[in-house]
Amino acid sequence: MPQIRPAALRIHLARRTLRPPSFSPLYSPLRRQFSHKPPCLILTSNRTVLRPQLPFLHPSGQSFYTGQPILRLFSITANDKKWVKETAKLTVKYTFYIWVITTLFSIASLGFLSERQERAFPSPHEWSLYTRFRFRRGKWWEVPENNEDEGFPNWARLYAEYQHALRRLEDPNKDGKGIIEQEGEPIPGLGKAGFDLTEKSEEWRQGYYEVLMGMARASERLEGWVSDKWRWNAWSPEFIESPSNPRPRATPPGMPPPPAKEDQIAIADPPESFYLRVLTSKGFTTYQRVSAALGYADWLSFKKLNDSAEEMYRWALDIAISGLPTSDTKSVIDPETAILSASAPRDAITPNLIFAATNMATFYASTGRITSALPIFISVLRARLAAEPGPASPPQPQQDSSFIGTILSLLKEPAYPPLPPTGDEPLRRRQEDRCEEAALKNYIGEILFATAGSSSSQQKQGLDWVRDGVSTAKIAQSFDVIQKDPARKKKCETCEEVGLESWGKIMTYLAAEARRERDAAKSGGITNLLWKLKGTAGLDKKVEDLEDEEEGVTLRLNKLRSRMLREEYEEMDKKYSRKFVF
Repeated sequence: MPQIRPAALRIHLARRTLRPPSFSPLYSPLRRQFSHKPPCLILTSNRTVLRPQLPFLHPSGQSFYTGQPILRLFSITANDKKWVKETAKLTVKYTFYIWVITTLFSIASLGFLSERQERAFPSPHEWSLYTRFRFRRGKWWEVPENNEDEGFPNWARLYAEYQHALRRLEDPNKDGKGIIEQEGEPIPGLGKAGFDLTEKSEEWRQGYYEVLMGMARASERLEGWVSDKWRWNAWSPEFIESPSNPRPRATPPGMPPPPAKEDQIAIADPPESFYLRVLTSKGFTTYQRVSAALGYADWLSFKKLNDSAEEMYRWALDIAISGLPTSDTKSVIDPETAILSASAPRDAITPNLIFAATNMATFYASTGRITSALPIFISVLRARLAAEPGPASPPQPQQDSSFIGTILSLLKEPAYPPLPPTGDEPLRRRQEDRCEEAALKNYIGEILFATAGSSSSQQKQGLDWVRDGVSTAKIAQSFDVIQKDPARKKKCETCEEVGLESWGKIMTYLAAEARRERDAAKSGGITNLLWKLKGTAGLDKKVEDLEDEEEGVTLRLNKLRSRMLREEYEEMDKKYSRKFVF
C-alpha cells in the first residue's frame, strides 16, 4: 500500500513581506562585480540593474560626478594645521634673522671699505659725511683696476660723483658755508668768477681744489659725450650724428639707441669751466693756480689751439713770477723769453718758476720753435744744478700691524695729511728730482744734434748730452728714495728708455754717414786720390766703432724694455689679484 506523504504545513507569511522590494531596481542582488572590474567599467556598465556603488570603495570613479574628493585633498587635519603654523612662524623668524645679519654685514662692509678709502684718499674732516663719501668714491673710481668691467676709469661715473660733492661744497646752506661770490663782469666760457675762499680752512680749500681738478680731468675725456634727461646712460661721440661724424656707428647689443637730437644733454661741462674756476677764485696757493693754468694750457695744446695755449703758458709763468720773494723779478727771469738769469740769487728761484718755465720750453719744442726752447732748458738745468742740497725726505711712519693696533686704527679717525707746499719756497736739489735733470739733458742733447747740420762738433755735443742724461737716469734708479716709490722709479726708467732711444737713433744716423763716407772714398776718382794715398783703414775703424756702439745701445734698450714690461705685468697681477686697489 503506497505510503501517503504527510501534508506539509503551510507557513503563512505576512502580506507585506510578499510585496516587491522598496529599493530601486537599479541595484541588483548580483554578485560583486567591482571586485574584478575597474571602477570606470563599473560606472559605465550597460546592465540595467547594478549593485549600489559606495564612494569609499572607488573614490576615483566618484570624481566624475562630485567634487567632494577634490575638496578632501585641500582639507587638513588639526595636526597638519599646527605643523603649518609652526613652520610659518619659524620661516618668518629665521628670514628676519637672516635679513638682519645680511643688512648688518653689508653696513659693516661698507663702513670698512669707506675707512680704507678715507686712508687712501683723505678728505677734510669738516666736510659732511655724504660729501666725503662722494669725494672718496670719485677718487676710488679713478683707479683703473677698480673698474673690473671696463679695465679703465669710468669717467662718466666718477664725474657724477665729483659733481655731487661740488654741488654741496658750493651750497652755502651745506658744506659751502662761508664762501662769498665775487662781483664783477662774467668771464667768457665760465660765466661768473670763482668764489672768495679766504674764510675757509686750508684743508677745505685743498679738498675743493682736488674736486675741481678731478672734474677737469674727467671733462677732458668726456668731450662730445651725451646723455638723456634721466642720465642713466652715456653715449660716446662715435654713436652720435654730428657734422664731423655724419655716419655714426650702431650701438652694441643690449645698449639703447642714442636719444633724439633735441633730447641730448652734454654729460659734462667744458674743461675750461673748472680750470678757470681755480684761476679766478681767491684763497688758492700759487702752486694750485699754476697747476690749473698749465693743465688748461696742455688741453688747448692737445686741441691744436697753439695761440690760446701759449697765452695760458704765459699766464702760468706770470702767476709763478708773482710768488717770487723779490720785487725785482727781471733779475731772476725774463718774462718775455722765460729764460732764467745766470746771476739770479739761488734763494730767489722757486719750484713754481721752474715748473712753469719747463712746460713753456716743452711747448716751444713741440711746436717747432727750437731756438726759443733750447735756452730755457739750459737755464732751467743750470738753476737746478746750482740749487742748494735739500734735506732728506722724512721716512714714512710705521703703522702698527698688530690685531689691537688695527682695531684701534679703525676706531680712530685718521689725521688729514700735511698740505703740499705752496711752491713759493726756494728751490732745493733733492735725490728724487734727479730724473728731472736727466730729462732736461735729453732735451738739450736732442735739440743740439737736430740743429747741428753739418757741424760735427755740435753733433758730438748733442751726443754727449744724451749720454749724460742716460747715465743720470740710471744712477737715479739706485737711490733708496726712488727705489721705494714705484711711481718715481717708473718715471726714471721711462726717462732712461727715452734717452736710450734717442742715443740709438743718433748712432744709427752717424753710422750711416760714416758708411756713406767710406763708400765714397772707395769708389775711386780724382777727388778721392787723397784717401787712396792715406788708405781707408781709419774709415773702416770708424764705421765699426759706430756700429758696435749702436748695437750695444740697442741691446741695452731691449733689456730695459723687457724689464719694464715684466715689472708692469707683475704690478698688474698684484693689482688685479686684489678685490680693491687703493
